Amino acid sequence: MRSAVVIDSTTKLSKDYAPTVDIYTIPVRVYADGKEYRDSDEFLDVIMETIKEGKNLETSLPSPNEVESLFDDLSEKYDKVYVLSVSSLLSGTYSLFTTVANKYENIIVFDSKSVSIQNTYILERMISDIELGKNIEQNDIISYRDDSLFLIVIFDTTRLERSGRVGKVLSLVSKMVHIKPILTIARTGEIELTGKAVSKKKIFEILTEKIYKFIGEKDKSSFEMLAAVGKDEYKECVYDIAKMNGWKPSFFGLGTAILTHVGTEVFGIVIGRKVK
Repeated sequence: MRSAVVIDSTTKLSKDYAPTVDIYTIPVRVYADGKEYRDSDEFLDVIMETIKEGKNLETSLPSPNEVESLFDDLSEKYDKVYVLSVSSLLSGTYSLFTTVANKYENIIVFDSKSVSIQNTYILERMISDIELGKNIEQNDIISYRDDSLFLIVIFDTTRLERSGRVGKVLSLVSKMVHIKPILTIARTGEIELTGKAVSKKKIFEILTEKIYKFIGEKDKSSFEMLAAVGKDEYKECVYDIAKMNGWKPSFFGLGTAILTHVGTEVFGIVIGRKVK
């Protein structure tokens, strides 16, 4: 049986990732100072400059026509098409994918209940099981997600506030007393505050505590580490955590759509059980 996977562009792939299952990406649309772009590294410099200048940045759903055109093609080409969408509570992309997919019996849309590099981890798990001949269901997506821990450190909440992803009170407090919020994606698919820190030392302590609680007594070597940073300087924080646990982090780009909402003063890590 021939299967394919469709992802939205907020889920990033490593350049050397070469599964036997075909993967297709549908780009989210990004508006920089009123001009439309596709969520692509091709326009990364434009988005970075727009962020630097403090100009208006917004995202919009993928083009419905583009989604329908791709689904038409894939429904004929493959026996089964799995679509992994960003959390339905963070974007209307899931609703769009579901509406279009209702026309096709062989296209199944999943709500990842997450975003960004946690979706990258979920995708890797999906692909591994599809290659083994497994039929994927929504419960499997949640199971993959539960096998991972996603932690996001925000050094400046301005972009999050503008996008409506965090409350204005949290943003105001962080600016007044230099608090850095540590976020995660709750099991419901919503952004959740999981810690607060003033210094990088305290950030490290909180992340270490969260990781230890997640892993428990399990062998650390049975886990992998994914990471994404808004600025290269934050890689040092990632490497410190990785070194302490004996991991080699795999770095992924944040992408223009994610940068639109979180800005560059951020880094995120995912700790996930390795695929056997």
